[in-house]
Amino acid sequence: MSTLAVETKKYWIQNPRFDLTYFTFGWIIVFLAFMSLPNYSNALIIIVLLFNFVHRHLTMALVYGQKEEFVKRKMSYILMPVAFAVITVISILAGVFKLLLAISVAWTMYHVIAQKYGFTRIYSRKAGYGKAWIDKGIIYSWVVYLIFALAEKNRGVLEQYQAGQTILNAVGEYLPILTLVSYAALAVAVYFTVVYAYEEFKNRDKISLPKNLFVLSILFLYAILFYDLIVGYVVFGFSHAIEYIAFVNIFVHSKYTKRAENTSLFSKVSRKQWIYSGGFSLFLAGVCYLGIKFDENALAIYITGSSFLHFIYDGWIWKLRKPEVSKPLDIGYTQSPTSS
Repeated sequence: MSTLAVETKKYWIQNPRFDLTYFTFGWIIVFLAFMSLPNYSNALIIIVLLFNFVHRHLTMALVYGQKEEFVKRKMSYILMPVAFAVITVISILAGVFKLLLAISVAWTMYHVIAQKYGFTRIYSRKAGYGKAWIDKGIIYSWVVYLIFALAEKNRGVLEQYQAGQTILNAVGEYLPILTLVSYAALAVAVYFTVVYAYEEFKNRDKISLPKNLFVLSILFLYAILFYDLIVGYVVFGFSHAIEYIAFVNIFVHSKYTKRAENTSLFSKVSRKQWIYSGGFSLFLAGVCYLGIKFDENALAIYITGSSFLHFIYDGWIWKLRKPEVSKPLDIGYTQSPTSS
């Protein structure tokens, strides 16, 4: 392998074409579709839902399909699905399912941003520079600003959805105050943006193009939310799903091809990964389609209940400090934990 190829692999998670297509700018095609085909927005939303349905179940495959992962929290992985099924049923019987839905939507937003932050940290690790608090600051501070700035502006939009109605019932009378708070949040976001730019300037001798393009793409996504809340939410959701699907495929292939023993189910899948994962995705897409076609309420209940499992399981399995995660991604630890 040439020196140039080694350096390319060092900074990118996979390679420039793959990263830019799936991680950084994969969402553009959906955004352009919304802009050019406004009469087909419902169809586009369904397509995005299909991708989201698939990406959530990949987490279940990672947990229940890998023996070494399952045994780490065996009882939790057995009992958690039962617990959240019971919680979902109780919320329906008690008439508070809307509250559970609102929590799921809010957690989804946090979960999506946390994944964006995680990818940023991967790029920082690969580049060998970048402080965690700065990366987190620029990504999260703009989200806080948007929450405060968009609440009052999009009151009419929120009223159209169950989760939005629940949120408005709790904070509706405080929306003007939230707008005022947004000015302070904007100042904080600008501060972190300047600090981030300065950190990149200090490390200009080894500046990471992949990382900065990825952060730029996140800021573009925030701008879409400001332009249109629903379109932005759907496009953000698609970017999250396509990132995750592509990342899991990279991770599984890298993890199992580097092992001497290749006897597990996942090691066999990694040899013909796109065939197996494609079949898995088509099966789940079919299940989702049937749910939309025959009983949307039942599908919504299932998605809401299972979403919490996805959030919790992802938080357990994707930790960069774990060797089983960092090693397949070729992530080094050249800096101290406090600075990186």
